[in-house]
Amino acid sequence: MQLSNMKNVAIACMILPLLAATPVMAEEDMPPTHSEGLHGSIGLGVGVRPAYEGANERNTRLTPNINLYYGETFFLTGMTAGANLWKHTTVQGLSISAGPLLALRHGREEDDNAALAGLGDIDRSLDAGGFVRFRKDGWQARADIRKDVTNGDGGTTVNLSAGYGMPVAQNLRLRANLETTWASAAYMNTFYGIDATQSANSGITQYAAGSGFKHVGASLAANYAISREWGGFATVRATRLIGDAADSPIVATLGSRNQVTTTIGIKYRF
Repeated sequence: MQLSNMKNVAIACMILPLLAATPVMAEEDMPPTHSEGLHGSIGLGVGVRPAYEGANERNTRLTPNINLYYGETFFLTGMTAGANLWKHTTVQGLSISAGPLLALRHGREEDDNAALAGLGDIDRSLDAGGFVRFRKDGWQARADIRKDVTNGDGGTTVNLSAGYGMPVAQNLRLRANLETTWASAAYMNTFYGIDATQSANSGITQYAAGSGFKHVGASLAANYAISREWGGFATVRATRLIGDAADSPIVATLGSRNQVTTTIGIKYRF
């Protein structure tokens, strides 16, 4: 086995356990690169995030930062893997790419927070779907659809985002992003609904959630180049739950519609 292949295998062996253990990881843009083979960055940060989506309490935990690419086609960013199988650039310079994706969906344990006592656990699952991405200069917009394929009918989500990134100093780059997510009734009831059994076990009033947009949000990410290989990163993401998600008892009564996540860490580029 060649040395480069051994390096790739070693990196993969380090990453897979982190993906399995971490509910949420940072994602960054697919870089406009012409590099061949495996390249990207791996890092580790400290994140402060809600105990569950809709909680009014936050937890601190280690957060891997994974952004790997193979050539210009395959990518693994955060909890999402995909392939740019269709690529096109218009005469106006707009780059369009699309393809399939697989994504790990975070679960939830009733031990995560006292508000969840009696509601039972929600297992992690695998989503399958597709995406389309538009890029021009520092602007980027993305849409994807994902459906649970391993955990029964865990529902479907459609995720929309748009943002702009630019260098603000010699070694510092910022990116601002806006986002929203639509979720099916199956997804909404999995994470925000309270059925008869859960109501009896928890004392929380029954609640049926319908499909619709579940949150809107904004984020700001900073990347600072310490050297050619090493860099620091920081992100802050604020979302507000809306619709039936916001009206769920575990949010409106026992939690909060406003959710803030912050992360700071260091990464190695290769």
